[in-house]
Amino acid sequence: MDLRQLYLVIERDIRMISQYKMFLILRWLWYFIQVAVFGLAISLLVGFEGYFSYYAAGIYVATLYSSAMFVAYDIAEEAEHGVIDYLLSLPIQRRTLEIGRAIGGGLRSILATVPPLIFTLLLIGVKDPYVLINAVISLFLLSFGVAGLGITIVSMLKSSDKTDILLGAIDAFIIRLSTVFYPKAFMPAAYSAVAVVNPLTHAAELFRLGLGIPSGEFDPIFSTVMLLAFALSMTSFGVYLYEKRMEGGGWS
Repeated sequence: MDLRQLYLVIERDIRMISQYKMFLILRWLWYFIQVAVFGLAISLLVGFEGYFSYYAAGIYVATLYSSAMFVAYDIAEEAEHGVIDYLLSLPIQRRTLEIGRAIGGGLRSILATVPPLIFTLLLIGVKDPYVLINAVISLFLLSFGVAGLGITIVSMLKSSDKTDILLGAIDAFIIRLSTVFYPKAFMPAAYSAVAVVNPLTHAAELFRLGLGIPSGEFDPIFSTVMLLAFALSMTSFGVYLYEKRMEGGGWS
């Protein structure tokens, strides 16, 4: 694999952030409103000590998830406008193109959520920088895995409309069946069983641990292993399926 070509593909994906200024602004506003209005109101209603910080950290993870999934919309739009066919005509190895899209999508989602991340760190504070570094690594694993999941979905469906519908359905379940909003101890048994294998749960728990607000519901090593497995499996499968769907030199 040509590393220079890989770098160019990743750089292209990251530079595409500039095309989504309005999306980024709206996503940041959504985060700030969720924390400043809903989070503050709910924290006054529930009898869970430190819930406001718990909620703020979880909302950031939800914001990162939705930003990483946006790579699926990019690929669907590129397919409709013939951009994928153009990319395939370039002197870049197909595997390099696919891996670069997965890595670029993950890195872009992290960069796109830097303002909410900084706000969260300032709001809650950092008690142990070393633990926080490990937590940030977990966020990278989540973003890479979600980007791979997005590539997998759009590669299977090959339709922007179907992709939009399915991603909306997945978003409704994967976020709410996690500990992003509430601890596992307060979930019904059926919901908590899903939360245990939900990557958003483990990313949220590790991020909270890095901010000094651990819930004690999950072992950090177990959560790290779950996120690593999610990132590797989704990225690998997404790259593989993306390649298979482009056999014959085109998307359709």
